[in-house]
Amino acid sequence: MRNERKPVRSVVKLTQDVVVIAREIKGKCAAGIKPGDKIYLEGANINLEKSDCVCGYAFQNLMPVIFAIRLGVDFKKLGLEGRLWQCVDPGPPYTEGGTVLFEVIPLKDFKGEDSK
Repeated sequence: MRNERKPVRSVVKLTQDVVVIAREIKGKCAAGIKPGDKIYLEGANINLEKSDCVCGYAFQNLMPVIFAIRLGVDFKKLGLEGRLWQCVDPGPPYTEGGTVLFEVIPLKDFKGEDSK
């Protein structure tokens, strides 16, 4: 008898959408991100129409957090009080760029504060 595989549900159907918000910048972000800038991750896509500047380098540190939140991980149960995560550029005095602190929030919990 042949072992048949059941179809695997799409990751997009298992996850929730999130918004990534730039909360603080030390130095000058090379991508031009400013405090309050947002990146909207909806389904498998970055919604470029709703998002401000998007930095590909920042996603190196953000992706594990983004996926944990998208899958509903309760950070308080892990002993983490906040959702602030830093991009890979350390900023001054180590580089001429700047480091950005991002907050990752489930889109359903986002109150839509205005960044501009």
